[in-house]
Amino acid sequence: MYSTSTQKREWTYTPEKLAAVRLETNIKFREKYESVITPEELELFVTPEEELRMQRSIEDAALKFADKFRPHIWPSVKWTALAFFKRAFLVWMVMMGCFYLAMKIDEFYITIDDFVKNMNVGDPRQNAERILKLEPELMKVLNYNLTVHCPYRPFEGHLMDMKTRMLLLNFDLESIRRDSMRFFQNALQTDVLLVYPPSQIALAAINFGCMLKSDEILREFLRKMIGIEEDSWSARDVRPEDLEKLEKTVTRVNHIMREVEKQFVAVTEQERENHKSRLSQIQNLLPILNERRKEAWRAGGCIGQEPGLVTEAPVDSDDE
Repeated sequence: MYSTSTQKREWTYTPEKLAAVRLETNIKFREKYESVITPEELELFVTPEEELRMQRSIEDAALKFADKFRPHIWPSVKWTALAFFKRAFLVWMVMMGCFYLAMKIDEFYITIDDFVKNMNVGDPRQNAERILKLEPELMKVLNYNLTVHCPYRPFEGHLMDMKTRMLLLNFDLESIRRDSMRFFQNALQTDVLLVYPPSQIALAAINFGCMLKSDEILREFLRKMIGIEEDSWSARDVRPEDLEKLEKTVTRVNHIMREVEKQFVAVTEQERENHKSRLSQIQNLLPILNERRKEAWRAGGCIGQEPGLVTEAPVDSDDE
């Protein structure tokens, strides 16, 4: 259950906390190399805002990879993979490893050889070795919290409930599925899955799909689900707590829709190429900086832990 999961306890943030974590991670990364980096090299390092935009570019490329993947992967695999990536990006960044791990967690069986066949860059053997080598490191970064609650199951549940409770609708509820899936796809390139419960994201997707039909369908459905009868003759027939619950849910759903609309920005090809170039430069620079840190450590008499070594820390188990 989401309410008792590690996802809610450890990987759900307020927008303010999320911004603070990103800033702290960015500062820590800069401080790690400040003693060995030149001013010219420092210009390659990105600000938190640039880093977030770079993350969106990687997510966009990852979703294109997922849409072309064969065999066709489940939507929940995409959601799980992007959830892993967004969590890991707060500490570290890697994408293809997230997808392959998500497939294992979601029981979407595929061999590593078949997986790398879908990658259009790099040598297949080297890609496979890199992904498998990164997997234990990725799980460590995720604190071994590998259960991801996706909004697709509550979406199907809400849709089935609507079909049962709202028999007088003058359109087929299945017709909203295409727009709702587009909403989910756009949501994957925003922060909503790090901030809101999956059931509320699912309601937002349903509301998004229904908007062209009527903007009152969700409210009507929630009234029926909460138990507010339409033939109540006065406000005295309705419990105040039920009305409050209705309004809070509608407000939250509308807020999620606005957040997806505000945060989702299509990535241009030029922007993607610029990000790839910047990332490549940073990746080429990091081994040089790490070697400088080791040289400084040796020159200082090898005091303290050698730079680059990671100390294992005990972790809690994941959801039951």
